[in-house]
Amino acid sequence: MARGVEERWVIATDTGGTFVDAVVWNPQGKAYIGKAPSTPEDPPCGILAAVTAAARTAGLRAEEILAHAAYFHNGTTVTTNAMLERKGARTGLLVTAGFEDTLAIARVIGRTIGLDEEELYDFRHADPPTPIVPRRWVKGITERVDSRGEILVPVNPSQVEQALDELAREGIEVLAISFLWSFRNPVNEQQVAEIARRRYPHWFVIASSELVPVLGEYERTNTTVVNAYLEPVFSRYAEGLSQRLREAGYSREPLIMQSVGGLAAAREIAHTPVVTLFSGPVGGVVASRRLGQLIQEPNLITTDMGGTSFDVGLILNGEPLHVPVTVIDRQMVAIPTVEVVTIGAGGGSVVRVDELGTLHVGPESMGAVPGPACYGRGGTTPTVTDADVVLGYIDPDFFLGGTMAISRSRAEEALRPLAERLGMELPDLAAGVYAVVNARMADLIRRATVERGYDPREFAMVAFGGCGPTHCTGYAPETGVRKVVVPPLATVFSAAGIGQSDFQHAAVRSFPYPLRRLDGTLAEEHLEALNHHLGALVEQVRGQLERDGVAVEAGRIGLSAELRYRNQIHELLVRLPNRLPLSSADLAATVEAFERQYELRYGRGASAASAQIEWVRLRVEGSAPTPMPVATAMLPPADRGVESAQLGKKMVWHLGEGSYQSTPVYQAERLMPGHRLEGPALIVSYGTTLPLHEGQRLEVDPFGNYHVYFEANR
Repeated sequence: MARGVEERWVIATDTGGTFVDAVVWNPQGKAYIGKAPSTPEDPPCGILAAVTAAARTAGLRAEEILAHAAYFHNGTTVTTNAMLERKGARTGLLVTAGFEDTLAIARVIGRTIGLDEEELYDFRHADPPTPIVPRRWVKGITERVDSRGEILVPVNPSQVEQALDELAREGIEVLAISFLWSFRNPVNEQQVAEIARRRYPHWFVIASSELVPVLGEYERTNTTVVNAYLEPVFSRYAEGLSQRLREAGYSREPLIMQSVGGLAAAREIAHTPVVTLFSGPVGGVVASRRLGQLIQEPNLITTDMGGTSFDVGLILNGEPLHVPVTVIDRQMVAIPTVEVVTIGAGGGSVVRVDELGTLHVGPESMGAVPGPACYGRGGTTPTVTDADVVLGYIDPDFFLGGTMAISRSRAEEALRPLAERLGMELPDLAAGVYAVVNARMADLIRRATVERGYDPREFAMVAFGGCGPTHCTGYAPETGVRKVVVPPLATVFSAAGIGQSDFQHAAVRSFPYPLRRLDGTLAEEHLEALNHHLGALVEQVRGQLERDGVAVEAGRIGLSAELRYRNQIHELLVRLPNRLPLSSADLAATVEAFERQYELRYGRGASAASAQIEWVRLRVEGSAPTPMPVATAMLPPADRGVESAQLGKKMVWHLGEGSYQSTPVYQAERLMPGHRLEGPALIVSYGTTLPLHEGQRLEVDPFGNYHVYFEANR
């Protein structure tokens, strides 16, 4: 075995819009990191290039580590990009006759879903989102199941075959099936799916009762359609990645990060790609949760600024927020997801001036190709990164540790026409770009906290991503948070979180029955059905874990339910006892837990002892730790002063004075626990920079994290 390489290395990768991030851990838990440009036309190429870069820092070849790796974890944007770019498969849809316009109507909520505050009041955005499936590819099938699950009208096989043949002539590649009340009784859906698979075996066919057996006709239908639309894209990606890894020496199945916040074998989710729509962003939330446990910060705002987007998540009392339904490209998807809200604000975001002379940043991005002008890859459009270079917040001599050359002159050349148009000096324009993008990000943070009843002053903020540290000292002070924590692996933090994640699966099912009646008594007559459905979900999740290679005794099962007062439209997720069968006493305890949580969310006295409470959905989560935990050890305190980390001085733009000033530059890797810095200063590291502005202070904790405090909060 070459150079002491041994079994049990762990590799984690995260594919972003501009870069692929990689972290590899040796068996002792030491991390090595690498980055490489994303290759959208051939994703595995960029992934392996990032692994090669990380292996190089360990003094090894990628093939050596891959051949002796215990696990390969991957976060992917392939399904996200396919949705945003509308590059999925030609999808046909079969629905109950008379409901062919379900997607077009979009339950009316489609007219506003996914719009930001400005767009809500712009009549140009008043239409529902364009359905994934054009109307001519939607066929109605005569069938009917009632709300109790009784089959009123069975399926006519001849009509089904005729509809399938019509879709085949349209060149359909995949098929989605979603009938009314199929989550109550899936027999009609199952029969149609069998006919379709037999008649057109080359099609991918998915029925809503197989994927999301939940109440909500539009959400269930749209989720099934989105899954079918993405299946060929993700299947090709998963098989291509597996094949390239085998060729490079890795013989196991890659593990893919899911939106729910855990890993699954690629083959296990190959036909349910909808669970990967937020694969990359949730990795940073998972890593932030572990960081919060380490530094004893249970309430965190997570902020991830990469090349194309800015993602915000919340961790409350040590747990990430989850949502049962999420939105991507104005499409509702009913899959449990770690909640992450996003805007188009990243290092590659385009800077422009409109016809009124107003400066705008994003949401368009130059991505990895050609990228910002300073990259020298043919891009000439000005971006946020170009402004950062002009301001001196990105050091061209130390970008990616000096392994990637960037050009300040190209950045200046790209920004100069805008400066001339606005009659501004070039540095003033760059400072304006910095301020505008920071204001947009601060606004998103306020929408994710203040507008939902959370006080940012009760949170610490975590900043990561390639651009997060560069901008956090600009956007964080505006939000009122106590401090910002920048982890030493900030530039690859989402990849680190993916590497630290557990195996995880989640299953949901609608259960529209009362829990407590108007007279205050418990609806115990539904207890048997409740236990039956929970038991079925438990078996489903355990089966998925077993197919991932997890022993039954190693798996952890969590039961929960979404509950609400009758006639309300918002639900609360309440934990149930992790044992079956549930008893009448458990029902009473669930009511008490719901009312406690209701008052925490909406205020003391908001609950109603005489109101009817109803079940909405049942949820079961199964998880198991990956066998290679990542060790985080306390570092020895600094034995030398902070001046030992100084690289010298450079001219950096000072926001307070509005001019370039000679500013000390420090190498992050040389900062040790106990070191303190006062701004202005610039901290550079592999993959990112951290500018300290006037009135800001940095302290290094025992684990090497950088805690930044602001003058207003001292």
